[in-house]
Amino acid sequence: MQNARIEDVLVRDKFENIALIARMLEKEITPIVKNYLNLEDDVVVRYRKSGDKFVFDIEVKAERIKPFGMIIS
Repeated sequence: MQNARIEDVLVRDKFENIALIARMLEKEITPIVKNYLNLEDDVVVRYRKSGDKFVFDIEVKAERIKPFGMIIS
């Protein structure tokens, strides 16, 4: 029973840190996205636990795509 409690505390602690990671991702992703889009709103990173994994959803609302030149390879 004690091991289950310890595991529950560790999982809950990890999940709380995920909120911080989601905020950091928003800050890191925003400048990159702004290179390509005129944003209508802030970048939003949502997360949820799916079994023993975490799923991140990134939402970007853009007014328009910025024009950019062609890349020739």
